[in-house]
Amino acid sequence: DYLYQYRTLCSNLERSLSALWGKLASEILMQNWDIALEELNRLKEIIDSKSFASPLNQVQNRIWLMHWGLYIFFNHDNGRTQIIDLFNQDKYLNAIQTSAPHLLRYLATAFIVNKRRRPQLKEFIKVIQQEHYSYKDPIIEFLACVFVN
Repeated sequence: DYLYQYRTLCSNLERSLSALWGKLASEILMQNWDIALEELNRLKEIIDSKSFASPLNQVQNRIWLMHWGLYIFFNHDNGRTQIIDLFNQDKYLNAIQTSAPHLLRYLATAFIVNKRRRPQLKEFIKVIQQEHYSYKDPIIEFLACVFVN
């Protein structure tokens, strides 16, 4: 509650962003998945719209957002669909491929357990084929064996 009040009163954008990260963390710790998802989406909008000092800083914020989002996506009722929606966006998929290929395993798991997203699975298989030389994982290799080999 204090972080929310601080954000509404704060005029410094950097401190407001830090308070939003803190609010996201506290909602995750309290297991308020619906509110945490709202905060995650709010952070996503800010990260995507804000001009950072460097593109690397923006990519790092996207990666942190995806890492924190894992708690929400795998605990929220509709999370497995939303992880696919977020991680499959070009900006986020590029961030995964360049700096955090280990996040591919969570996206692969979401595809395995979510039957409604099968059309997007074909695009993901292409990503797996591209990244096969730089990242291997049992879940990724399972999908490669089933759909590629």
